[in-house]
Amino acid sequence: MLTKEDIVDQLGRLNIANKVVCFHSSFKSFGDVQGGPQTIIDAFLESGCTLVCPTFFYSAQTYPARINYLNNGIDYESVPEMCSVNYMGATSQIEPSMGVIAKMLLGIEYTTRTKHPTNSFAIAGKDKALLLANQSPFNVYSAYKAIYSENLPALVILAGVDFESCTPIHYAEELAGKSLFRRWAVQNGQVVEVEEGSCSDGFESLRPYVNKIESEIKIGDSLVRVYNFHCLVDTIAEAIVRDPSITHCGIENCHRCNDMVRGGRNKA
Repeated sequence: MLTKEDIVDQLGRLNIANKVVCFHSSFKSFGDVQGGPQTIIDAFLESGCTLVCPTFFYSAQTYPARINYLNNGIDYESVPEMCSVNYMGATSQIEPSMGVIAKMLLGIEYTTRTKHPTNSFAIAGKDKALLLANQSPFNVYSAYKAIYSENLPALVILAGVDFESCTPIHYAEELAGKSLFRRWAVQNGQVVEVEEGSCSDGFESLRPYVNKIESEIKIGDSLVRVYNFHCLVDTIAEAIVRDPSITHCGIENCHRCNDMVRGGRNKA
């Protein structure tokens, strides 16, 4: 049975105190954990880090205006015009694929969720206010931009998941000069236009480019891979510049991948 003390001991090897941790995880990968997902969260925060987890929610997406941006990663003829889901920021409004740790983090009183209706992040810890600055519907990765521009000490930690779950790679695409896509969602009863990233199903092909900056530890049964945030996004951005197709998922008719390889949404 994995205890909080066991986790804190392992995290001590990573020196996460006073760092931002972009955390992506599968709770099941840890095995039996005394106290459940809350124990994982407590161990991280008691180790002195600021925790950032993606808490995406797709069900409020809609396409009422039929604004046909060029190269926008979508087949406008195949999408529904309206949806009936109103995003209100409720803790229940999170995709199951985000994992139970991210969902539990949302419900904690000292956590704040970014305001984006489809691609939000849950943030807790001492640097929370800094990471929450400058967010807007057209600045979906504002927390990552704050880490990067402010040169905050930060790690990307993948626990039992691969690069398909590694959200900072979307920010690396921006650094590589890609233009993110536009989508629409119902938020608090209003249709809002928002910015979103690309398909992530091909991201595992980037692993060989970052092997030299990867470290591994075991926490319980989970194989935990750790990267310096700045090194990770810079290395991946350079790889994308050299080979724009490196992130493609391999599905011939994937509009998101095809359009992102071509540079993303046409801003004109």
